[in-house]
Amino acid sequence: MGAPFGRGGIGPAGRRRPVVRTRQHVSWPTEMENAEQLGIIADMQCGGWSTNLLTSKGGLYSVGVMDGIFVGQPAKSKPERLRYPAGLPHPNERYEPASAIKQFSAGRRHILALSDAGYIWSWSHINMPALQVKFLNVDTVVRENAGPSTRGYVKKVVAGWAKSAALVVGTGIVLWEPLARGPRQPEGEEDAVLVLETAICPGTDFQKHPTSFQPSPASLKIGEVQNFICLEHYIIFNTHLGKVYAAKIVWDAQSKALDDVRELPLGPEGETKFATDVQGSFRSFAIFTNDGTVYTGNQDDHLRLLFHPLPGDGTISLNRIPALQQSQVISIAFGDYHFHALHAPGYITSYGTEPQSCGCLGLRGHQDPDGRIRGLRYQGIGGDGRLVPHASLHGRRIWFEKEKEKWITFLASGGRDPDEATERIRMLSELKVQGEVSEWIEQEGNAWEQRYGGSNDTPDDDDLATYFALSVTAAGWHSGALVLVNEDKAKRVSEACLEAAKNEPEDDAVVKAEETAQGDQIDNRGLLNRALDYAGDLVRWFNGSPRTDPAGPNSRDPTNPDAFVNPQNHGAVSEDGRSYVWAQDSFPRLRLANGEEMPGEIDFSEWRYGRPGWEGKVEGYH
Repeated sequence: MGAPFGRGGIGPAGRRRPVVRTRQHVSWPTEMENAEQLGIIADMQCGGWSTNLLTSKGGLYSVGVMDGIFVGQPAKSKPERLRYPAGLPHPNERYEPASAIKQFSAGRRHILALSDAGYIWSWSHINMPALQVKFLNVDTVVRENAGPSTRGYVKKVVAGWAKSAALVVGTGIVLWEPLARGPRQPEGEEDAVLVLETAICPGTDFQKHPTSFQPSPASLKIGEVQNFICLEHYIIFNTHLGKVYAAKIVWDAQSKALDDVRELPLGPEGETKFATDVQGSFRSFAIFTNDGTVYTGNQDDHLRLLFHPLPGDGTISLNRIPALQQSQVISIAFGDYHFHALHAPGYITSYGTEPQSCGCLGLRGHQDPDGRIRGLRYQGIGGDGRLVPHASLHGRRIWFEKEKEKWITFLASGGRDPDEATERIRMLSELKVQGEVSEWIEQEGNAWEQRYGGSNDTPDDDDLATYFALSVTAAGWHSGALVLVNEDKAKRVSEACLEAAKNEPEDDAVVKAEETAQGDQIDNRGLLNRALDYAGDLVRWFNGSPRTDPAGPNSRDPTNPDAFVNPQNHGAVSEDGRSYVWAQDSFPRLRLANGEEMPGEIDFSEWRYGRPGWEGKVEGYH
């Protein structure tokens, strides 16, 4: 979902507004309700069952359920303030260094936050006030004027899958069990908790800047920690020397520790890579290098090999997805089985698996034909959606324009002549054909502004895309993004997607309107009845589509909003009754890479940016 969040942004006031976008079991990004009243959103992060917002004033808000395992937590449909112990104001009411948050992290079942004064706050319930985190064996500094070289200064907090962590100057990475208020614990009875058991990652206490304390010998070789992540069973961090290290979490009745630190090799043997960042959550991670290389990995496939190699295991080889290499990737956000990449030009690409067609990839799914022409293949009893291998070459972008959603629906319904497109759509059951068709769709959709709005740009337009993503987040089975929207340009492009209304002489206006309405009704019914006849085959070809139900009541009534023959339901006509400019377009007909020509009576579709060469670049394509 997404929503405007008030003042600020890029460009003149009123033209480009920031928007919060996330999803709740829908397959196309929609706006979050009531976010505009929060003010400027500085950060957005998904938890296992929640979406969490940080305002520019340092206030935290949450939507959904913070702990989905705890039965007593009601779901919040609107942003809810995260509270503090009695006596501390919420930052949106009054600034207070102890409660104004400068950095936060959303874990699976809890949230950690770091205030301006250095307080560490922990939430495990939306309706309960935070607990202040204090350590028995780790010194931390709680004051505004503490600097990054002050011993005890907390640089960063991370809420992991099942643990909490913080980077503390002079100590290193500290790990502990997340704090939680008991269900019967009265508010105000306990505002701070002394953490008795912690684990410290060896060799992470070094600081480049001069300090009054002596670092450990091991940390001199490792270097200063730049960033770190907390996975299900491992800590991963990178240092100023360009190296990446991992430590195994050992947490049981006998021991609470971070196992020996081991360097994670990058690239093939003999190749030197300088790591600049690590990102990840749950079981997945990404490593960025200074030459634009992006590695992705999994704790079970790669870190297990690092710490517990079996006889016959080869060297560790991290994944290098082609679409992520030298493509200006800024960040990667991981859910349980899917992930997104944010690219510097302001667009987001999706990868991985969509469990039970929940829509977390944001590509238009739910096992319907719309998702298939975006490159999703559905399998298993639950209908998990997986992207075709071709998507790894250039990625599949998340689109925010509602008109694009209508366009996708129109093409997936067979275009202007479903009968003529029947054989081509049947061919989508073949992996290679689906991959090529979805790539053609991708090229056309990515050129949307060029097709419908580029020539109408005004001198006041900035250089950013109409929908410019500032950040992306994911967790569990959902995703979200902060997006800037140029409303003026979005309106122009939206209007360009509609057929222009004809200006008729005033004395003939009534007669002409009646004739036009009658003609449109006949044309629409003819087109859509052909689509309806085709829908039965559509169900069989695609193993069922929730959008088509020829046997259902009123399924042939174009005035029924739920009927397939209603022109608004298959993307030919807008809500105001005007036809879209693509209403006469056909389902694409391609000359395939293997030389085969897709059947049909229309001309072949041209590639806007040329047909990619998949041979040797896409796994499984020969």
